[in-house]
Amino acid sequence: MSRQWYARLFGKKGPDLEPFPGNVEYKIGGAWVQITKGEVKPSSWNLQIEVADLARERERLRNSKIDATEIKSVPNVISFFDLKDPDGNKMRWFQILTSDPKVTGKRA
Repeated sequence: MSRQWYARLFGKKGPDLEPFPGNVEYKIGGAWVQITKGEVKPSSWNLQIEVADLARERERLRNSKIDATEIKSVPNVISFFDLKDPDGNKMRWFQILTSDPKVTGKRA
């Protein structure tokens, strides 16, 4: 299981909860991310995480020995970088660069 990798990813010392062996959970803002032990199967899903300061988060991850791509941008719309967990699951971290409600939807 990738519990320590995810702890570094989320800036924690370890999981916030381990309800039973092989199942760990991390509380991130108002959400919970659950990681379970089991057979790794190829997936077409992509976890996307919005952050307020993309450059700061990328630097934090790099300092935690987590590889991320270079930051790419669509000017005045969005910036993002991608990474993969140890099992090859894809993630995109992004920052919205506009207040246009067509792009942002209803964000609190």
